[in-house]
Amino acid sequence: MAVVQGITEFLPVSSSGHLVLFQKLFRLGHPPVLFDVLLHFGTLMATMVFFRKELWLLVKEWKERENQWMFLIIGSIPAAFFGFFLNSKIEEIFNPLTLVGLMWIFFGPLLLVTKTLAVEKRAKDLEKITWKDSLIVGLFQAVALFPGVSRSGSTIAGGLFCGISRKTAFYLSFLLSVPAITGAVLLELKGGNLGEVSLGTGVFSILTAGLIGYYSLRFLKSVLESNKFYLFGFYCLILGIVVLLKLNFL
Repeated sequence: MAVVQGITEFLPVSSSGHLVLFQKLFRLGHPPVLFDVLLHFGTLMATMVFFRKELWLLVKEWKERENQWMFLIIGSIPAAFFGFFLNSKIEEIFNPLTLVGLMWIFFGPLLLVTKTLAVEKRAKDLEKITWKDSLIVGLFQAVALFPGVSRSGSTIAGGLFCGISRKTAFYLSFLLSVPAITGAVLLELKGGNLGEVSLGTGVFSILTAGLIGYYSLRFLKSVLESNKFYLFGFYCLILGIVVLLKLNFL
């Protein structure tokens, strides 16, 4: 599960959807909430390490980077709002594999459309982002509350739809992930019974998810730079169709 989390948390294929799928395939019981928190902590650390220079400058030069802070605050509002009200229904949303398959089928074409977007010569950089762009990308992130819709894929696609450059969309997507993942973890911790995870399992899971997540980020960056991001759309579309067709066997 840590390997699946590390690979799919950052690639635009939905980590939540894959975790549900793998639990069904291998007849796994629902893991303790604490285990899920540890996996998210591992991938969050991967994000912090990968973007350590950008995050340090964001704090150190906060006055010069007001536009990024504006994006971070406004872009985080939709997911925080809907996430708070959906938290009590998370179990209902995450269990049905039918919903995951349908969301993959919905999400696949969205990624395919990105092939025609982001003409780099006239794309927006960090300084040209508006509050409307921030809100739109934030709404794209809120859609990713549903398993089968990737948070990274949705926010990057949202940025490209707003005319933001691929490089900037990549950075802003994972800038938004810091408060989003932190908020999700806090809601899980607030939920009550965390269950038990042994120290060895916990440490191994954090390191595995974090290390694999770091290299997944590097891979995603290279895919974006080569303008092949849309290819993940075929994967999601095909996987969604296969899941729905084979649902009776899972």
